[in-house]
Amino acid sequence: MAIEALFFDYDGVLWDSEVAAVRSWQETYAEYGQSLSVDSFFTRLGTIGGIDLVAELERLLGTSLDREAVERRRWERKMELVRELKPRPGVLDYIAEARRRGLAVAVVSTDNTEWITTGLTILGLSDAFDFIECAEGDKSRAKPSPALYLSALDRLALSAAEAIAIEDSPNGIRAAKSAGIFCVGYANAVTQQLDLSEADVVVESLDDLALSDVLRSATVR
Repeated sequence: MAIEALFFDYDGVLWDSEVAAVRSWQETYAEYGQSLSVDSFFTRLGTIGGIDLVAELERLLGTSLDREAVERRRWERKMELVRELKPRPGVLDYIAEARRRGLAVAVVSTDNTEWITTGLTILGLSDAFDFIECAEGDKSRAKPSPALYLSALDRLALSAAEAIAIEDSPNGIRAAKSAGIFCVGYANAVTQQLDLSEADVVVESLDDLALSDVLRSATVR
């Protein structure tokens, strides 16, 4: 069966926003003389929930903080960092090749529309995707649930065998595979430390694997 759609995760796949997020939290912890455990951050990757990093900082300090002020400063620093980002290697080529082949191209992410559209504007990709399928804070739809991918397939009236997903985290990969979708694991500087072996293929860069090769692998599985 021919592939008809290419689904991109957002954070960590389209751009290195996960790296920016980790750095902003590390700098926040350093302000208080503390170190952030990367394992703590890993619990938040690709899903909704995970460890409350402000609460963890309060635990380390043994005192309460102005949570709103801490979160605001941390977010402002993250935004400073992401405004300097460009699309990750291979992303633009994959989108262009998918368009040339007539594939639908969409973002499928646990995040919310406001954050995704903000990032796409920064990246100059506001018009690059047919639609955005996201959780909007609904934990029941968040990855690793396959719900977002199943919804994306429904919107296109496609079967799982007609799509490919690109993910950077175990939660995202599990969501795609649970939906029956062929998945490319695209590790970044944060998630390269995690086990992405549930993906059908794992790459350090999309530049290392042509979309034509991915399409071939997906159709003969």
